[in-house]
Amino acid sequence: LTHSLTHSLTRPASPLMLCLKPVFTTGILTTNRLAVPGSGLRIHRLVTSRTSEMAHMELLVDRLKKKYEAEVHPGFTAWIQSVQTAHIVNRDNEQGWQDGDGLIQIKRMKEEDLQHEVLVPKSEHPYDDYLDVIKLPMEIPMEKRIPAPQFLFIRPDDYALFYCCGKKDWCILTGNPGISKSWFQWKFILLCYRQELLDRFVPFMEEEDDDYKEGEEDGKEGKGTEQVLKKRKMESDAKKVLVVPYQRRQKADQNLLQQSKPFLPNLIVRTISGTKSYLFFVKGPTNDVLYVKHSPEDLMEFTDAESTILWEPGSGTAEVCYEDIDAHIIATVSPNKERFHEFLKRAKMFYMPCPSELQLRLMGQIYRSAGEEQYHHS
Repeated sequence: LTHSLTHSLTRPASPLMLCLKPVFTTGILTTNRLAVPGSGLRIHRLVTSRTSEMAHMELLVDRLKKKYEAEVHPGFTAWIQSVQTAHIVNRDNEQGWQDGDGLIQIKRMKEEDLQHEVLVPKSEHPYDDYLDVIKLPMEIPMEKRIPAPQFLFIRPDDYALFYCCGKKDWCILTGNPGISKSWFQWKFILLCYRQELLDRFVPFMEEEDDDYKEGEEDGKEGKGTEQVLKKRKMESDAKKVLVVPYQRRQKADQNLLQQSKPFLPNLIVRTISGTKSYLFFVKGPTNDVLYVKHSPEDLMEFTDAESTILWEPGSGTAEVCYEDIDAHIIATVSPNKERFHEFLKRAKMFYMPCPSELQLRLMGQIYRSAGEEQYHHS
């Protein structure tokens, strides 16, 4: 740093250096902000706002521990920390799954990846043609009784539902019994913590372009990226798709870009009937997951407009609690309207489609493989 400063003082200042405003604090030279007209105050406000948010969340954590006797959940804390730090790896379907922590492994599986040749009915929609299989670095703590608790199956419909629920304040997600509505909550948590998964695998962007893949493997844009992006933009416009991955579409229309961003919470509260909750602090100040027992009315005490409540009815019959709550709510419930009759008057309802036959066969293939592996290990 000293060498750089000395060198910069012995030559004409560049336009960038002229824009920098140094601030001396306790003998350390730091850069305050770029003096671009109108940007300095905005950056300062963002930093101040972020600092205020962190202070608010720290007070919330302290209050939860004192008033509600919140405890750190060791299983979920270890799981979410592994999700936060894991490296995302694309697996070719010819490659096997790698064991060990530190990786989020993903395969996009299609009909040709079925181990046994079967006659699969032709799908009516491209959303039915593939399945993203994600192997997490650790098993989901509450799902250890199933054959493959380390795997998530994400269909194109799941990506679309994530965006749709992110555009509404209060949502009801319903569907046939056993369709994995509750598992959508784990997918939601994963995508909030690892938002780059949306940019890589959201269905509105094709991943089959060799030039684009070639660039991604090298960690940079491929040689045909510009043409690929133009092609994708034309296809998206033709389909009138407003939900687009926004980090790779910097040249897109700014109004459309703003519309495409789903709400991403600071705090996720996964609650079972509003009485037992797991608190995930997506943006800090802690990486711990807290477990809290409380009444449904207490939800308003530790959530705000920057929070999302994932309501899971469990085995109870309690209706969704929403009165005086500012947080976003996603309730995953059965079609039994007795559980959400009043909430339905104020919330937007989404229906989770059934998986296609191909997707079911691919899921079954993973379950069989995981079951065989467990059998051999035992």
